[in-house]
Formats: sequence, C-alpha cells, structure tokens
Amino acid sequence: MKSIQEITELSVEELKRIGEDESIPVPEDLNVSLPQHRSVRMWSSITAAAVAAIALGWFGMNRLYQPKDTFDDPYLAYAAVEQALLKVSQNVNTAADKVAESEAIINKVNYWK
Repeated sequence: MKSIQEITELSVEELKRIGEDESIPVPEDLNVSLPQHRSVRMWSSITAAAVAAIALGWFGMNRLYQPKDTFDDPYLAYAAVEQALLKVSQNVNTAADKVAESEAIINKVNYWK
C-alpha cells in the first residue's frame, strides 16, 4: 500500500492507469454514492445576481437620500461633530478595554500550555 505522500506525487496519467486497472479487487459491498453538488455556474450566477441587486439598491438609496445641510450656525455644527466624535471615542475606549481583558485571559491560558 502506498503512503499518502507517494499518492500525491503520482501524475494524472498514473492515477488514471491505476483507476482503470481491473486486476485490483473491489469489495462487493462497496456502495459509495457521492453527494450531488450543484453546478458552480448556477451558484456563480446567483451570487452575481445578488451582488448586482445589492449594488443597485445601495447606489439607488444613496442617490435618493442625499444628506442636506442641517445647520445654519457653524458653531452648532461644530458642537454636533464634537459630540459625535466623543461618542466614537468612548466606544473605541470601551472596545480597547475589552481587548485588554481578553489579552490578559489569553496570556494566562498560554502560560499554562
């Protein structure tokens, strides 16, 4: 019996020759049915249609709902931007804290390996 490495090094012609060799005994009770897979062409068509639908929806929504300038006073606009950036900063800090906690746990686990 050949090893896996020897089998992987065989050429296609050698594999075909071995497959067509009828002197190799095949067990009578060998009833192997491989699952039927859908064609790659069908899945690629479905994927392409889904991507096209998402792209059309995305670009259509962006064109319909263009943001309008909602602030007449630049100081109010600056305050709104500052508030939004503060919220983003708080969320990033929360995520960084959770990463640090996870890193401490991972380091403990790796220590005991």
